[in-house]
Amino acid sequence: MQIDKFLPGYDFNEIHKLTIKASPEQVFNAMKELTASELSPLIFLLLDARNLPAKLLGKHPPSVTAPGPFLEQLYRDGFIPLAEEPDKEIVFGLIGLFWKLTGGETPSISSPQAFLDFDDPDFAKVASNLAVTVDDQNCTQCSTETRIQISHPGARRKFAVYWRIISMGSGWIRVLWLKAIKKKAEQRKK
Repeated sequence: MQIDKFLPGYDFNEIHKLTIKASPEQVFNAMKELTASELSPLIFLLLDARNLPAKLLGKHPPSVTAPGPFLEQLYRDGFIPLAEEPDKEIVFGLIGLFWKLTGGETPSISSPQAFLDFDDPDFAKVASNLAVTVDDQNCTQCSTETRIQISHPGARRKFAVYWRIISMGSGWIRVLWLKAIKKKAEQRKK
């Protein structure tokens, strides 16, 4: 998978998968075209909860409710596209100090190579994907994996505390995202 090129080793990860009754092409197109308005409102409640400390401290976290494809919004809000294999996988990444109340600073990384080359051990590198595969029963599977790598032991401990707090909400966001992709892809099939 393409994600292996960007974070083959990692300290934390989560994987979610579901079966979709549509072709791999339909699922991939749904992944790319899905808009924020097609996502569950629960996603935005969870994101708002995560962004609340920053808002209370006068920071302006990114908005994910703008028109257009949700993936494009992620790219405008700091994630960078790392790789795309048509009808199979999209990989995107982010680097930051996520355990800080305001979300921490995010270094300016503008290319896949810059993501690979970034080596400040105090920061967390995150690579996530959306992938489409076909299983042994010829069923289309859509999955998402998130990998987090943190080189510095102190930063890793801080992130571990943060991860224990947010991982359930993070997982719910990804599951709801997959369900929205499933709904869009299966509606196309009709």
